[in-house]
Amino acid sequence: MRLPITLPDETLFSRYIRHLTVCGMKDKVYLNQFFRKSRISIHPYLTIGIFRASQISEENERQIFNEQTLGRLFSYFLPHRAADIFSALHSNDGSTAFRACQLVNVKESEALSIKYCPLCAESDVKQYGVSYWHRVHQMPGIEACPYHQVWLIHHALPQRPHLKSGFLPKSGILSKPCSILSFNFAKYAKNFLTSITSTEDSFDQQSLITKLDNLGYITRNNSFRRKKLTFDLFSFASNLKHSPCELLPYSENDYRYLSYLLSGHVSQHPFKYLLIDFWLQSIHKCTSKKQNKDCKTTPPKSTKVSDICASLLKQGKPMSEITRQTGKSQCYLKLLSSQNNIPINTNPYKISCEVKKNIIAMAYKGFHRNAIAKKFKISTGSVEQTISSVEGLVQKRKRYKFESRRRRYKVKILRALQAHPKAIKQEIKQSCYAAFHWLYLHEKEWLNKILPRPTKPKPCSKVNWKERDEKLVPEVRSLMLKYSGCISRTKLDKEIGGHGWLIKNKHKLPLTMQVFQELKKTTQFQHNLSL
Repeated sequence: MRLPITLPDETLFSRYIRHLTVCGMKDKVYLNQFFRKSRISIHPYLTIGIFRASQISEENERQIFNEQTLGRLFSYFLPHRAADIFSALHSNDGSTAFRACQLVNVKESEALSIKYCPLCAESDVKQYGVSYWHRVHQMPGIEACPYHQVWLIHHALPQRPHLKSGFLPKSGILSKPCSILSFNFAKYAKNFLTSITSTEDSFDQQSLITKLDNLGYITRNNSFRRKKLTFDLFSFASNLKHSPCELLPYSENDYRYLSYLLSGHVSQHPFKYLLIDFWLQSIHKCTSKKQNKDCKTTPPKSTKVSDICASLLKQGKPMSEITRQTGKSQCYLKLLSSQNNIPINTNPYKISCEVKKNIIAMAYKGFHRNAIAKKFKISTGSVEQTISSVEGLVQKRKRYKFESRRRRYKVKILRALQAHPKAIKQEIKQSCYAAFHWLYLHEKEWLNKILPRPTKPKPCSKVNWKERDEKLVPEVRSLMLKYSGCISRTKLDKEIGGHGWLIKNKHKLPLTMQVFQELKKTTQFQHNLSL
C-alpha cells in the first residue's frame, strides 16, 4: 500500500487516484483500507489523509500539506485558522477543513470542479508516461495555464467520494489560447504559491493599505476612494475575460466586493487578495514605465505621494497630468504648491461672451448649475457668478425650483392616494413624509382638501359577546326552569353573577334573551290554563 512517488506539482488527490488505479481496487474497498472508513469525501485541493499518506510515503505531514494541497494558500490569508485547517486535514475531517477555510462564509464562490491544461497533459504523458492533476491549476479563480497560455478545462468530479479509477486528465483535447492578461495573472499566482510554500509567513493587511495609499486610492483623512477604486478594479478584471466569473466583481458599482476585504475584519476568498495585489503591481509597472518615458530627469525615489506630487510640480507638469498619474485632486496640488512655494503651471480658461450667452439661456430654461458647468467644462462657481450678473434671474430660478418641487410633491401625494384609495391620512403621511410636510407648510389648504377625511375611531371590544351569549343560554334556561319562569331579569342577572349583562347589555345577548322570553311566555300560558 505504498503511495506512488510525487510528480512535479502533483496534488495529493492525484496520487490517490494513481494509487487506486494501480491497485485495481474499488473505491470503497480502497477507502476502507486507507482511511478505515467507506463513507468519506475526498476534496480535489483540500485533500484529507495527510497523516496516513506520510506513513506510506517518503514525505512528512507538513511537506504534503504545503506542497500537495492548497491548505497553505488558505492558511497564509487566514493565519488565525491555520492550525484548524492543518488539524482537520490531519484528522480526515473534510467538512471541518472546508469550514475552517471560511469558504461557506464567502458570497463569491464557484462550482466545485477539477481543472487541467491539455498541453500539460500531453507533456506529462510524454515525460512521465501518465497525466496527473497539477496543484497550480486547482487554485480557485485561476482559469489559464501559467506554462502554455491556454485556458484550463473544467472537468466535473465523479460522485462522492470523488475517487475513481483512471480519473486523470485526458490528452489529445483541443486547447484554446487565453488572453495575455489572464496568462500573466496565472504566472503571478503560480509564483506566489511557490513563494509561500517554503515559508511560514502570513498575510499583512497593512502592506496592502500602503500600496493603495502610494497609488492615491486613500485620502488625507485615511478614507478609501471607493468609487475610483471599484471602477478601476472592475475595468481591469473585465480584461481577464474569465469564464466562469463568479469570483470577479459583477459591475463598476460593486462596492461590497472590496469593502470587507479592505476592512481587515472579515475573512475573504484568497482569490480576491491575489487579484487586487496583481492589479496593484500592474499599475505600479505602468506608472513606472510612463515616468521613465516622460521624465528626462527622474524624480527622487520616495514612498510618499506628496513628495512625488511636489517633484512633478517642480518639473512644470500641468495639474491635470499630475492628477492622472497620482490620483490626487487639483485642490490637493494647489495646497501642496502653496505650502512649498512651488509655481503652478495652469492654462487659464477664459469665458467668452458667447459662452456667457449660452449659460444665461440655459439658466432661463431651468437647467441645474452642475449640468451647465459640465456642458461648458467650467466650475459651478463660474456658472453662479454669470447667473448672478443678470438682474432678476436668481429670483426667477428660485421660483422655478419652488414650482417644480410643488408639482413633484403634489404628484407624489396624488399617486399615493391612487395606489392606496383606502389609506388614512396618517398612512399617506408616513409613505410621503417629505412631500406631506412641505405641502403642509406651503399648500395646507390643498393638502387638507385632497387628503381623506378623518374617521371616527372604532373601539375594539375586549369581550367576545357572541361566545358569552352561547355560554349563558344553558345557564339561563336552567334557572328559568328552576323558578318556573317566575323570575325577573333583575333577579336572574343577580343569579348569574350580578354583572348587569341582562340589563345594560341585553342587546348584545340575542340568544339568551330569546330563551328568556320563550320560557317566560310558556310558563305564563301554563299558569293561565291552570286557572
